[in-house]
Amino acid sequence: MVSEVDDLGLGRLRRVANIRDIWSHEAVAFTPWLAKHIDVLGDELGMQLTVVATEVPIGEFRLDIHAEDEQGRPVVIENQLEPSDHSHLGQLVVYASGLGASSVIWVATRLRDDHRSALEWLNNSTPPGVGFFGIEIEAVRIGESSPAPVFNVVVQPNDWSKAVKQAGSVPATALAEVRMVFFERVFVLLATKYSTIKTPRVQPANWVSFASGPFGYYSLSFSRSGYRIEVYLDMGDKELTKALFDHFHGNRAELEQDLGLKLSWERLNERRASRLAIYRENFDLHNPDEVEQVALWTVDQVAKLHGKLDTQLRTLAKEIRSQQIGATAVDESPLSAT
Repeated sequence: MVSEVDDLGLGRLRRVANIRDIWSHEAVAFTPWLAKHIDVLGDELGMQLTVVATEVPIGEFRLDIHAEDEQGRPVVIENQLEPSDHSHLGQLVVYASGLGASSVIWVATRLRDDHRSALEWLNNSTPPGVGFFGIEIEAVRIGESSPAPVFNVVVQPNDWSKAVKQAGSVPATALAEVRMVFFERVFVLLATKYSTIKTPRVQPANWVSFASGPFGYYSLSFSRSGYRIEVYLDMGDKELTKALFDHFHGNRAELEQDLGLKLSWERLNERRASRLAIYRENFDLHNPDEVEQVALWTVDQVAKLHGKLDTQLRTLAKEIRSQQIGATAVDESPLSAT
């Protein structure tokens, strides 16, 4: 028998032959798992996804997952634990139309060549702000390890060409390009000094988000208040998000002492989300020395926030969600009405 570990102690990656050995049924097993772990798919796509609902009736069909991106725009996710087929391609178009989706994600064990071509044609033909993704799902093991999901992106929107069509000349302002260069420098340094965080996809915009989870995500942005590093709390439900914020706010003195940072605590009562933020006055993005200084400072602040808070954020968000599910189950129980 061939050893699973070589002379350097490296394991051998093996694909799970039958993905239904892990998820026996698409609707009963895979879709609920993906909805619960939507950040795994989001990280691969460079998107921050929040699940709105599953098994959503649209016309004569039922959409597997209705989600939102970090800007609150509708996202359609349709799953197949089998090779792609014409029926699901048609359903995707119906769902995208019915929800006015900005992103349409098709997950299958294999995307047929004609369906890849169809998605690419849609990406080239639809208006700016609408994108189609084709994802092939598989699972792998190293030796006797637990299986791990792998999302392979085989089709994605051509954002550059769409931006060119929309602008008619250049796809972004000069300021947006400079900000993008700054963000890229931050994540180059972060990968070297604090490699726990996966590098996100950076676009010419005034913000970039990363390291999403059940609590929300982290973000770097330029706003009227200056340059901001934040933990953006958004559990897809206002009451749950505020409960998460209030827990941390109640322990803010101890938390700030542990972090060695002074945070801006923004409950945002009129909105679903809340944030914990660090601000810095606007700096000269055209000054290379200042850009490098602020990039290094950003890496230090992000490492502190993520290192001290991430496990707590993820754990507490799951506990709050579980309590909500438990309370709902009690409320709906026949015994609760007696």
